[in-house]
Amino acid sequence: MNNSSYRQAAARICICDSEVSYGEHLMEYLKRAGQLPFDIYLYTSKEVFMARESPEKVKLLVIAESQYGEEVEKAGFVRILLLNESSTYIEKPENMSKYQSVEHIRDKIRQMCMEGEGDLMQSMRHGKPMKLIGVYSPVTRCLQTTFALCMGQLLAQTSPTLYLNFEAYSGLEILLERNFRGSVSDLLYYNDCAREKLAGQLQYMTEKMGKLDFLPPMESFIQIRSIRQEQWLDLFRSIEKVTEYEYCILDLSEQVDGILEVLRQCDLVFTITREDGFAEAKMRQYEALLKSTQYEDIFMKTRRCQLPVFRELPAGILLLTHGELAACVRSILEEEGLGG
Repeated sequence: MNNSSYRQAAARICICDSEVSYGEHLMEYLKRAGQLPFDIYLYTSKEVFMARESPEKVKLLVIAESQYGEEVEKAGFVRILLLNESSTYIEKPENMSKYQSVEHIRDKIRQMCMEGEGDLMQSMRHGKPMKLIGVYSPVTRCLQTTFALCMGQLLAQTSPTLYLNFEAYSGLEILLERNFRGSVSDLLYYNDCAREKLAGQLQYMTEKMGKLDFLPPMESFIQIRSIRQEQWLDLFRSIEKVTEYEYCILDLSEQVDGILEVLRQCDLVFTITREDGFAEAKMRQYEALLKSTQYEDIFMKTRRCQLPVFRELPAGILLLTHGELAACVRSILEEEGLGG
């Protein structure tokens, strides 16, 4: 994700710790895996830090207990996370053990950065409007999700791209062998109830699949069905407003309330089909539905894709940019003028 749309010129996270190797490790980890909308600076001397920084510039000060003292306490820094080195009880400021996992420290830093961020997350996007790309087919087992993920990973090689999965059971946690931090339902909550915190929560939750960003999908069709179409459409508008994504890919299913209205809002729709009688019958019924419900505009912006029979598909979800499938999808993207 391009963080420049969130960053204020002066806002930063400062780490102050005389233990150089520890400070460098924490700083590099936060830059690599923190997904934080701030520049991160390391100071190994309290004196140098105090001489160069001011409370107006520092969003969060992460400081070792050995560096903290009356001078820092009275300087007026709004948010301080004290890295406790002595294991003694400290009431204030906010503190945690310096020697617990870096993941826990990162999560605490994220949490503190999101507090009171309403003044930070009002910036509008600077680039061109985000293209909303729908991928939907009434034909089952047609490689729809494989196609959508391959497309997303190819677009992400040259353009900031976000992928959202709307399957009843995506299986992405298992395929990627990792645990996600919540799901897109959390973003819907923030968009409905605490919109000023949406951008920070979006950054916190976003996962990566190679260069492709994606939001952890909901855990079941029960959750998906509980969301109204207006909530989805409003979320898409909010994502466009507070990010610099050029493309947002929606891997859709009938579980989505108002799916036809969602497809109507897409700039382009890809529908995957197969060369057999059952697939053709389903496509004809689907297209008849669009016409009978006055959604012919979806039909007009739909690219119908009949994929060839591939001799071999990539062995893993992170290998989709290689092989026959990638070559096929890349050709489709070129024909549609998508990507760099």
